[in-house]
Amino acid sequence: MEFHTLSIDQLSPSFWELLLLADPCREMVLRYLEEGELHSLTLHGELAAEAVVLPLSPTLCELKNLAVREDLQGKGLGSALVNHLAALYQGRFQEMQVGTSDNGVPFYRRLGFLPSHVVANFFVDNYPEPIFDGGQQCVDMVYLKRAL
Repeated sequence: MEFHTLSIDQLSPSFWELLLLADPCREMVLRYLEEGELHSLTLHGELAAEAVVLPLSPTLCELKNLAVREDLQGKGLGSALVNHLAALYQGRFQEMQVGTSDNGVPFYRRLGFLPSHVVANFFVDNYPEPIFDGGQQCVDMVYLKRAL
């Protein structure tokens, strides 16, 4: 397992597959990719997971677009990448936040994130098509925070 920080010009089609797995709206992804930092986890030399970290203020960053290849999900790679990023950004920021659907809350709670706030109707108001996670339509964006 290896971790990498990449530049946007290093995006391959396999990266786009993962980016769009986590966020199906290419325009939305492009918005935060420009100001964020792209990270990957490779396994046996192949892309296995990716995430973007976006600086929001001198003390706060946001974890965006965490995705693990579908054939590798449930093996701890997403957790490993999040924990790596928390360690990497420790000292640079005081907190990391993440926005997710209701379905993603238990995953982030296991990684030490605590509830912060909810943006009602975020997915409905900001995406042209309905988004589903775990068979459930995403409506509200649930934000959680973790001290770094």
